[in-house]
Amino acid sequence: MKTHPILPDVDIWQRALSRTDPDPFVVHHFGGYVRHRQLFLLGWVRQTLLARVRDDRQFTRLAWVLTSWPDLPTIPRDHEQAAIRMRALRERSIVVTPWQALLWAIAERLDGQVWSRERSWQSLAVHGCPLVRN
Repeated sequence: MKTHPILPDVDIWQRALSRTDPDPFVVHHFGGYVRHRQLFLLGWVRQTLLARVRDDRQFTRLAWVLTSWPDLPTIPRDHEQAAIRMRALRERSIVVTPWQALLWAIAERLDGQVWSRERSWQSLAVHGCPLVRN
């Protein structure tokens, strides 16, 4: 069985790491991906997660937890592919954010999959976005 790199978007990280409202389904799958060393973190996702915490204590704790994942680097080609995808989708009146297009491009480069439960991602799957199906 081939394992793919998994690139969770912010919503998944929040559901998996929440101490007050974790999503059991996400936590279960998140743990499996961690055990199989499939889970990767992008720098802007780390920044977004850290910017959303309420106090210094939470910030310190989350920053420490996230040190387990080094930032997955982006390369210039990722940005170029994201721009190409955005232009092509825009011509078809399909909305994709720069963030989504870049994450999609990185996932394709790594033969990986984007993991999000957000509706906007689900609608991109029908246009070829490599999305986790759980």
